[in-house]
Amino acid sequence: MKRPSALLPAVLVAFAVAATACQSDGAEPDTAATSSVANPDTAKIDQVKAGSFVIGFRGAFPGLAEGRDDAAITTIFTDTCADIRSGTPEDEATAALTGRLDAGGTAPAPQETEAVYQMVAAMCGQQ
Repeated sequence: MKRPSALLPAVLVAFAVAATACQSDGAEPDTAATSSVANPDTAKIDQVKAGSFVIGFRGAFPGLAEGRDDAAITTIFTDTCADIRSGTPEDEATAALTGRLDAGGTAPAPQETEAVYQMVAAMCGQQ
């Protein structure tokens, strides 16, 4: 099956975009875990990360991105990131992510869900 193997380069591109965004803001990785209300700079960082995620998601998963606007894809990122940051066990977080990725009754492949989860985890600053 060629589809999952094609995901790896796309995910790596998304990581590169995220790493560039994180490096350009000068923030320490732990600052992303603070509340955006307590630290307005974090809201900016999170918006940069969300924007990077949208770009990476559209490039890596065109089938899952089809029919979704940027706000819907950003919600996938922010909700999954919130699960990760709150300490939700990975199996529960990926189950919730599968539901978020479900587009009109077409569930994502397990490899797609795992790849998206890893993208979000890396961009949230926690694994």
